[in-house]
Amino acid sequence: MQKPLSKDPEHLGTWQDKLIPYDFLLEKSRETGFIKRFRKLNPVYLLYVLIFGISSHGRPTFEEIYRRYVDFDVNPKFSTSITVQSFKKRFDQNMVNFLSFLLEHYINVMISECPARFKNQALRFKDILIQDSSIIRLSKKLFEASPGARSNNNAAGLKIHAVYSAHAHSVKTIQITGERIHDSKMLRIGRDVKNVLIINDLGYYSLKIFTRIKYYGGFFVSRLKTNAKPKVVSVVSGKISKKLKLSIEEDNSPFLSDFLEHAKKTGIYDLVCSFEIEKGQRKKNINSITENFRVICFWNPKTLTWHTYITNLSVDKFHPDEIYELYKYRWIIELLFKELKGDYDLGKLLLGNLSLAYVHIYSMLIRLVISRNLYAWILSAIDPDKREKYGPLLWSKVFAEKCHEFLSILHQHLFGKEDVCERWIRLESSLRHLGKSRHNKPRLSQKFSTP
Repeated sequence: MQKPLSKDPEHLGTWQDKLIPYDFLLEKSRETGFIKRFRKLNPVYLLYVLIFGISSHGRPTFEEIYRRYVDFDVNPKFSTSITVQSFKKRFDQNMVNFLSFLLEHYINVMISECPARFKNQALRFKDILIQDSSIIRLSKKLFEASPGARSNNNAAGLKIHAVYSAHAHSVKTIQITGERIHDSKMLRIGRDVKNVLIINDLGYYSLKIFTRIKYYGGFFVSRLKTNAKPKVVSVVSGKISKKLKLSIEEDNSPFLSDFLEHAKKTGIYDLVCSFEIEKGQRKKNINSITENFRVICFWNPKTLTWHTYITNLSVDKFHPDEIYELYKYRWIIELLFKELKGDYDLGKLLLGNLSLAYVHIYSMLIRLVISRNLYAWILSAIDPDKREKYGPLLWSKVFAEKCHEFLSILHQHLFGKEDVCERWIRLESSLRHLGKSRHNKPRLSQKFSTP
């Protein structure tokens, strides 16, 4: 995206015109089947309300969305507004398809127009991908349509699977499935992972997946499962007893659990361990294979436990401390879900209709991507040395607080007679001022990449 000119009086309005243009949204609503005959419901106005109409209450309701839409759409062609019953009927699968298309479109825009600049250890990779999921609880009425993982209390839920890209400084892909779909089934490994670092939590732990990442020229960092039984093949760094050293040299490799039990409870051990990768259930005549991976062990004196990480990153290029810092970067996607659920109302609207639930989730995800796009746009005009003052968590709060002003300016732009240029200028000035933190502390989101 082009760097906005500070002297341009309409630059924030221009950002809005480029990202959510009226004609484009209206055209796509027809192409996806959401709008067949243009009557009382305007799909563009509804999208504006869904994106910028953040709830004024702790628990938003469908009626609040309806009231906000009626208040926004003051088209003089209609003497009466759309009824709440007709309004609710429009929240169907066609609307889900419309929002699903827009979400994919805005993610692609974010990836193509807002590339981040890598720094530190990230310069060695083409991208850093972090995958995680979060459960969205639904009304118990939807238990049969979308049952929860635990069926003893008739809970219903959906699961959002998201992949965060450090290169895009935002989400790269998002999928919505039933709550019972396991995380590891959503991880797709192919040729596109070459020179890409993948950081996942234990929900995606699989030795077969790690082997595929290595085969395709990719890299990974993950926590090691507590029930894993690798054997220590060699010690890269860390002081060990003569007994352990002799055992390893005589090709009598101890299990990692036995090694750590006899090792000194201090410092860091950098090891190479052998993992037995089990054959598939259908491949009875094929023997299990073994694969060597690097295992980093950190002793935590507070919890009196070992923190163990598995990776295929090179010993020559990555120090154990660097691997630990890379894994800490995984927390960025946890903060992303915190934004969605804390500042953007995701999961707060309990609905007894599955299409309504999907509309709610997709609209909140679009709100997040639009917010991140504006965040990157704001930072593009700020001196690179001062960008660390602008963190995404503070930004999400500022964006949520200013959403109603966005809606107000859009309303005046569509139905008012006065020019809105001055209001866009004041809003941008406010966003730049309020989005700047008072504290001088490093931002996790900018540790390896800067928008």
